[in-house]
Amino acid sequence: MRLAARILTALALILLTPGSALAGGRRTHMVAKGQTLGMIAHRYHVSIAALCHANGIRRRDPIRPKQKLVIPSPGDDDGSKAAQARRDHEARDAHDGHSAKLPHSAGLQVLAVPGAPPAYYYTPIGRGRLSLRPVIMYLHGRGGHPASDCQRWAPVARRLGWLVCPSGQEDRGNGARGWNNNWAAGHNVVMATLQALRKKYGHRVQLYGNTLIGFSEGAYVAMNVGVREPRAFNRWLILAADSDYWGAAGLEALQHRRHRVRRVYLITGQHDGVAESTLHVRQWLRKAGVPVHISRPKDMGHEVQLERKRPMYRAALVWLARGSAHPRHRVAKHSKHHQGRHR
Repeated sequence: MRLAARILTALALILLTPGSALAGGRRTHMVAKGQTLGMIAHRYHVSIAALCHANGIRRRDPIRPKQKLVIPSPGDDDGSKAAQARRDHEARDAHDGHSAKLPHSAGLQVLAVPGAPPAYYYTPIGRGRLSLRPVIMYLHGRGGHPASDCQRWAPVARRLGWLVCPSGQEDRGNGARGWNNNWAAGHNVVMATLQALRKKYGHRVQLYGNTLIGFSEGAYVAMNVGVREPRAFNRWLILAADSDYWGAAGLEALQHRRHRVRRVYLITGQHDGVAESTLHVRQWLRKAGVPVHISRPKDMGHEVQLERKRPMYRAALVWLARGSAHPRHRVAKHSKHHQGRHR
């Protein structure tokens, strides 16, 4: 009887400890002093890699007491379902205006944009962060969550300048946004977002010579805004570029403004349905005399693999911003450095 009582007492203590809870249908754990990722992973019978993926962190990232971690559910072997649930939860919180800074976001903030939905952004970090810095603007794909997408891009882009993620004008429900196949309306959102950031932070925000990133439907908007606003955005990182995104008017704009476009980097997976179309876009850019580089990962489809291929995306942005080395060399260097690291 004494043994049974001890077992019941121990179970009660485990259940009452502030370390674990079920929040909004998501299993979470509050880090206690002295705990490590390995200890927490062992406790919940998940891998460290899955735990890291679920929370958007790396093995060597420090964890703090009272930090809340999302725990993958049984069957979520790589933590991808937990990661998506976390991003959706944070995006809903931000979209509903619950907080100007989201949990787990390490500085993600909300920007009010006149005449448009709110945008999400990170201030620059590192040397020169308080001086004039360029803007890196990410345009999400159809059904994307701009808040959580911005969080994913932060480790890649934030040291290079302001990271800003506008929301498409189409509300697709539960925090998801789209551009409604309307690049002209997206054009208004992009420029209004840039002006709103400038109004808030003044001359710390660069108005000209910035970088546009676009994925899928966001690439459609980025390609069309880029050729019409090459003074504001003369560097583009286009993910899953499709030649259908430029009609005759787009190609005409490219010809008229090609001298203002500094550099373009294209990334499209070889298993993406627009892989061949991306080659046509490269051909048009080369014909216009625009410096262009392309990466076609063999293990990618229509997707953005920021967590798994972070060095590739960072190398692309460094090439666009500085042009100090061939991007492939940088990717090789970073890949070797990041071997074993854990979208």
